[in-house]
Amino acid sequence: MSDLVEMPEGYFEIAPRPTSAELAAYYRDKYFGATHGATPYAHGYTAEELEHKRLQPAETERIWGRPAGTMLEVGVGEGFSLDYFRQRGWDARGLDFTDDGVRAFFPDLAAHLALGDAFALLDEVIAAGETFDLVICNNVLEHVIDPVGLIRRLRAIVAPEGMARIAVPNDGSWLQDQIVARGHADPRFWLAPPDHLNYFNTDSLPRTMTAHGWEVVEHLGEFPIDIFLLNEDTAYMRDRAKGRNCHFARVAFEMGLWKDRSLDAVIEFRRGCARAGIGRNQTLYARPAKGPAAGTP
Repeated sequence: MSDLVEMPEGYFEIAPRPTSAELAAYYRDKYFGATHGATPYAHGYTAEELEHKRLQPAETERIWGRPAGTMLEVGVGEGFSLDYFRQRGWDARGLDFTDDGVRAFFPDLAAHLALGDAFALLDEVIAAGETFDLVICNNVLEHVIDPVGLIRRLRAIVAPEGMARIAVPNDGSWLQDQIVARGHADPRFWLAPPDHLNYFNTDSLPRTMTAHGWEVVEHLGEFPIDIFLLNEDTAYMRDRAKGRNCHFARVAFEMGLWKDRSLDAVIEFRRGCARAGIGRNQTLYARPAKGPAAGTP
């Protein structure tokens, strides 16, 4: 039975922790064992979903606001962000433990991907003295055994005037507390070990980043899809079949806001979500604070 332990920065970690070997075996089986060679990426997207996947890198480019430079993505997944930035003239490459995602969607990107343990690969980058203008780390921090160690490594590879994009789920939020209090989901329904080992809400993520040598530039919250859990007709935790239509509603809303209003309108909406403590996923843009960070690798 897993428990939650609050860390000094205010985020929570699952306890007991798996070992590195146990976690590696879990993901190896998840991606290569139980699926019998069919990866988790072997599914189709609608045309609107594919266009929606360009929203995140378009947002990042707008927040960056400067000419193209060097970019490293830690946790490339399917490769949509890496492809976007390479298409936009960036010198961009990525790190991941598997190339299944990019081979399914962007086979040519495999040549720009280093495979292996993220911590070992980042230590190699640090040892080589490399830095990048932009570092993207989407939905990785919640998965790793040592999240603070990852945060410190990312700081070590961001150029002094560079920026990082860190995205994680917004878990332990007041909205999730309301969903539970009103009887729409079980307590701590958002726990997902061993996939998710670390849990940040919109208070603890910026606090954690600031404590380890970062200065927050922007804090955004994506569409709060969990708001659907307050309505029995759309309560996808009770009836998983309802989840896909809730997802399509989120995509339709964000695409409509982007296309009918503007990218800046999407960013403003997401900025308001983070201020209100909502958003199923949250994104923090940060730059290295002046001076050395505590515990720098």
